[in-house]
Formats: sequence, C-alpha cells, structure tokens
Amino acid sequence: MDIGFLLLVVAITIPFAILAFGLNWKALQHKDERLQLLLKRAGIEQTQQKKIQKSLYEINRSKTYLRLMSWLKKAGITEQIAIYQLVAAEVFLLMASSYLIVTRLHSMDSKLFVITALLPLFPIAYVIIRKQKRQEKMRKQFPEMLDALVRALHSGYGIDGGLNMIANEFPQPLGQEMKEVTRQLALGINMREILREFQSRVELQEAQFFVVTLIIQRETGGQLAAILSELSRLMRRREVFQAKLRTMTAESRFTAIFIGSAPLLYLAYKYLFDPKSMQFFLSDPLGQKMLYVSLILIGTGTILLKKMLRIRF
Repeated sequence: MDIGFLLLVVAITIPFAILAFGLNWKALQHKDERLQLLLKRAGIEQTQQKKIQKSLYEINRSKTYLRLMSWLKKAGITEQIAIYQLVAAEVFLLMASSYLIVTRLHSMDSKLFVITALLPLFPIAYVIIRKQKRQEKMRKQFPEMLDALVRALHSGYGIDGGLNMIANEFPQPLGQEMKEVTRQLALGINMREILREFQSRVELQEAQFFVVTLIIQRETGGQLAAILSELSRLMRRREVFQAKLRTMTAESRFTAIFIGSAPLLYLAYKYLFDPKSMQFFLSDPLGQKMLYVSLILIGTGTILLKKMLRIRF
C-alpha cells in the first residue's frame, strides 16, 4: 500500500479529530468549573467536592453503559449470551484489524487495507440493521395490536387487563414490549412513566400516538375503545397512503439512486479492473485533491437528493 496516500488521509483526518476532542474537552471543563463554583457557593468543603465530582463521574459512566444496553435492547438483543457474543466479536475484530494494520501495513494493497479497517464496523452494522428490521416489524404490528386491544375492551377488560392479554398472546417483537409494560405495571410503576419508557424503546410515531392517547384518556376520561379504533383506522390509512406514495415516487427515487451511485460505481470499477487509470488520482497530489473534492461533492449531492425525496406525513 502507498504509505504517502495513507499519511495524507491521516493528516486530513487528524485535525477534525483534534477539533472534536478539543470542543468536547472544553465543554467538560466548562461544566466542571460551573459545578465547582456551585459547590463553593453552597459552602461545601474541598474534600467533599472531590467526592461529589467522583460520584457524578460514576453516574455518567453508568449512563453510557445504560445507553449502550438500551441500543442493544431496541435491536432485540437482550440475552446475556448474545450480548457477550456480540461484544466478543467486536473486540476480536478490532484487535485483529489493529494487528494486521500495524504489522502488515507495508505489504497491504489499498483494497486489503480498506477491508481490514472496516472489519470492526460489521457488528455495529449488524445491530443497526437488526434494529431497523425490528422497528419496521413493530410498525406493521401496531394496527393489529390496537384492534386486539379494542376487542379486549369491548369484552369487558380494563386497559391493564387488555395490555396483559396482548402481552401473552401477541407475537414478537411488539408482544415482547407489551410484556415489559405489564411487568412494570405489576411492580406498581406510574403508568405515565411506563408509557414514556415504552415510547423511547419503540421510537415509532405510532407508539407516540398510542402513548399520548392513553395518557390523555387516563387523565380526562373518554371512550378509549372508540379512540383506539379510530387511531387504528388512521394508521392503516397512513400505511396505504405510504405505499401509494412509494409507488408514485419510485421512478424519481430510482433516478436519484442512480445519479448518486453511478459515479461511485464507476470509480470502484476503474479501481478494481483498471487501476492504472486511477494512478493519477491516487499518487499525484493534484489528482488526490481532485478525488477528495469529487467525493465530497458526490456525498453532498447524495444527501441533498435524499432530503429532497424524503416526504414526511
């Protein structure tokens, strides 16, 4: 692999990394200064201040762990064995990638270097894809869940009993989320807090509508069965409208995908099958600048096309 090309990439990346680190460090310093000033105004001694700051650091570290576990939970990865396997795979790939880059850098070509550098991203991509598929499946299940809840209410069940019935009979992944809701209800947790946590776990507009409906009904009253039935009807109509919209915009979306991907596919083809024609862009300083500018413009254009075709409803 061309060491000069690698050094150029590192030289371009390092200033942005240093800038991000500096801004984050400055924000943390400002936060610590404000905390120290607040503790001094409260008349707390220096030794006690250090204990409080240490406790806050432990809390922040726990929050990072909780955010990671919440992210895995949204992907349906809840069993300890699966979590350990995923973490072990990430650590192994990270160590293997680092070892190969450090020890075999001089004998690597560009293609092998890129593949090796991307190895640690595979477990992360797996979690992201699994999370998206799980959310899409829950979105399709939501109208059916609302219909089942309406039938339970018409049969004489209360809202708690209806949720418990859905938790026991509804398939995953939405049934699993409902089991968590009923478990928290059995522990005596406030319904509003349970619904808010359910909304944060599911991250769907349908869940937001459902949560707001239940909270308003519990505080103001009303015919919950009729409201949920109308909500289910609106969700189904929204699904039909979304399918029609995808059909009507299929040509435009294909054109945008082709325009955005054609230059990259052409560059990849030339790099793999005609590498001599790419030497100017990989070895010459002017060619490298032209390549970087072109990639930035292609990426910017792709993002703009994606935003132009994104219709929110």
